[in-house]
Amino acid sequence: MYHCQSLVKRLDPAILGSVTKREMTHGAMRERVQEAVSWTRSERFEDAIAVFEKYLPILSADGDLQDKRFAAAAFSYYGLCVAMVKHKYAEALKYCNISVKANFMDPEHRINLAMVYLERDDRNNAVRNLEAGLRLQPSNKRVQQIFAEIGCRKPVTFSFLPRRNPINVWLGRLRDS
Repeated sequence: MYHCQSLVKRLDPAILGSVTKREMTHGAMRERVQEAVSWTRSERFEDAIAVFEKYLPILSADGDLQDKRFAAAAFSYYGLCVAMVKHKYAEALKYCNISVKANFMDPEHRINLAMVYLERDDRNNAVRNLEAGLRLQPSNKRVQQIFAEIGCRKPVTFSFLPRRNPINVWLGRLRDS
């Protein structure tokens, strides 16, 4: 939670001042953020990021413990939006990692972190996080769908040789043909 405060301070001050506590209750803000989470799930990243930037700073800074936990859970979706819209991958990874640490038993946050890694072309870390999500929930359809899209590598023929060794490459192509 302590990391949330420092990241929230880096958000645009104009956004922080645009919504006051008097304008909207924290419950209504949580509803708007929940709506942005559903938009993120349906890949409407531009719509979602505006709502996240408007309400997450208030919920994480001024809210009660329930609001802060809710904001920490929503940070992975915000991080995914930051990666997809702004292409600021380091910032997106920070937000996703906050959410993974706060909600380490929820595979959705691992999936969002993996999606940021895939957007950044870091397949190894993406696969590692997807596998962690599968360990948490083996029947997760979203993880299985992502693995189907990106494909899974087959094991090498000779494990004592590197994957890119010409013998492993040749035997792998022979096996797949």
